[in-house]
Amino acid sequence: MAGKKNNRTVLVSADLLLNRLRERGWSVEQFALEANVSTGTVSRVLGGNKEVFWKTAEAFRLALGLDCIDELISQPDSSVTVRRVNEWLVDDVQSSWITAANHLQYRIWKLRHEHLPRLARGKFYDMEGMSSDERERCHAALLRHAVVCTKIGKHDNIITNLSTCPADDAQGWWVIDEWVAGRSLKELLKQGPVSRAVAVSIGAEMAEALRVLHANSIVRRELTPQCLLIEEASQRVVLTEFELAKLLDGSPTVSTDEWIVDPYRAPEAESDDVDARADIYSWGRIMLELLLGKLPDAGREKAALKQSDLPTAETELLGRCLSISRRSRPNSFDEVLDELTEWTVGDE
Repeated sequence: MAGKKNNRTVLVSADLLLNRLRERGWSVEQFALEANVSTGTVSRVLGGNKEVFWKTAEAFRLALGLDCIDELISQPDSSVTVRRVNEWLVDDVQSSWITAANHLQYRIWKLRHEHLPRLARGKFYDMEGMSSDERERCHAALLRHAVVCTKIGKHDNIITNLSTCPADDAQGWWVIDEWVAGRSLKELLKQGPVSRAVAVSIGAEMAEALRVLHANSIVRRELTPQCLLIEEASQRVVLTEFELAKLLDGSPTVSTDEWIVDPYRAPEAESDDVDARADIYSWGRIMLELLLGKLPDAGREKAALKQSDLPTAETELLGRCLSISRRSRPNSFDEVLDELTEWTVGDE
């Protein structure tokens, strides 16, 4: 949650916002009109990095047509002051700062074991400037990933958690997982469309990972390409980032009152009344992007499917998965996987 005094505000970068306005040739008045905010609000941010409510930051993002709020956020310093986490040595940074749906910010690092020839994936959550009460509120979410991994145990398509602990300087929190040498599906999609065979293979392994979660009474809720890793050597799909997973065993929720906009999230995912069908919706959105090479706006999926050249069986399954009414979606990933098997057979 770097750059924020609490989980309701975010530090918007004056330089980043100014660059965006210059790109579009917009004045302060034009931008304020597009974002439906006061010119004073815009001027205060441009006068120097200022904290604004997340609702205002989202209005900025939408007006500028940005995919991610991170493109406007004043990020923490890229360095990690702690160069050691228990028996692990902090090595190379693997990502820029990422803002999770609960507004916490994290960065991924490669870790090396001090004594053994082992690597690990270290996720460092920035907690600098947070009060004790704020850290306590975040504690359950920071532990949720490890709790989910422990419930699942060893599975090829679920990341293996090794440890989770506070940083020695108490300015952050570490989540340490197995090392997966590869890239996220988000990075893969940035390079353009994938082949149909690759899309179906990724979809099947993604569905299997979610089927296992559901069998253990866990709903992922925040399924995005960012949380799916593709191992380079084997091309296996590994699902990770379980901090916002919902446990259906009565455990307290780890959700936030203000969710960041997510184009893959099911309409009902922000409520407490959520089940496995929320993940089926998100799976459908990701599959649509894989198969079409782009992600249609929410609510425009059926039109995009009609205009595509996908086989009827595929458009029908995706249409059901993407229904706004969860009652119209498949009830489980067993159903989805059965139909996916037919897709693969049909190609052979």
